[in-house]
Amino acid sequence: MNRWLMLLIALLVSGCATEQAPPPVLSSVESAAPRHKLNASGPEVAGYLTETYNNTIAMCRANPGAPPFLCSGVLLRATQHSTQFHFWNPNPTSTGVSFSYLRKDAKFSKLVFGYNNGFIFHPYFYAPDGTLEPEILCFFPVDGATTSRDNKGCGQSAGVPSSVPCQSQGITTAAQYLVHYNQQPGKYGNLCGFDVRDVLNQGATTAFNEGLKAQGQGGAFAFSTQNEFRLEKWGQDLGKVLPIEAVFYINDTGKTAAQYDQVDFKTQTGLWIPAIRITLPKTTAEEVKFEFIAADQGVAS
Repeated sequence: MNRWLMLLIALLVSGCATEQAPPPVLSSVESAAPRHKLNASGPEVAGYLTETYNNTIAMCRANPGAPPFLCSGVLLRATQHSTQFHFWNPNPTSTGVSFSYLRKDAKFSKLVFGYNNGFIFHPYFYAPDGTLEPEILCFFPVDGATTSRDNKGCGQSAGVPSSVPCQSQGITTAAQYLVHYNQQPGKYGNLCGFDVRDVLNQGATTAFNEGLKAQGQGGAFAFSTQNEFRLEKWGQDLGKVLPIEAVFYINDTGKTAAQYDQVDFKTQTGLWIPAIRITLPKTTAEEVKFEFIAADQGVAS
């Protein structure tokens, strides 16, 4: 065959292949990030947490209907150590499960109730295949005292009209929330929360982003009071299929409890997760630090 004809055919084939499989367009740091590995090493997990903490994306995968908490930030639940229950089991009498959310633009200086340890969920978009994803229901820029609210902790505090969900009051922006926030001297159960259920699609994304913005503008009280997510309650003894990425601790008191929880998790599920030290900021200018310290582990991988 004529070599020029062969060259022409090769170019045409190459052109067709290029047209059929264009390179991906990366719209954010998030879109290039890998799904997190099951049984990732401690340093890998510390790296994942640092990456998602620093990723202040406004939506996931350039999809306005995918709120950023699905792919960025650190979703954590502070817990109290006990030998009477496994840390991953929700309180049987609760109507939902409370978490907090750390991100570069959503910092706070302490955990709820002064707790010193807890556990961390994978961002759902990165969670290993086959894990449960309890629905994320609502977001409070500061602690919403959700145990005293109806509607799984997202609704009204008994007898407090100002506490009904923000959107139902016409509060849809950070500026409107801050007016509401400054009118409630008691805070907590008097404040509204933003509905971020999946059914709201883009409305959930907008509400969450405005809530984050409000937290950042909430001053000293917001910085010294953790924010609060409310999640759908899951069943008992589901540790193996929950999207648990790590246990964590913030000081030596919490380290002992985290070590116990780490050992208990491996004993009950057969899965190893790292114990990660989280250093919370003392000022708004400081950043959160996530560290894997080999000597602090309760059990080897």
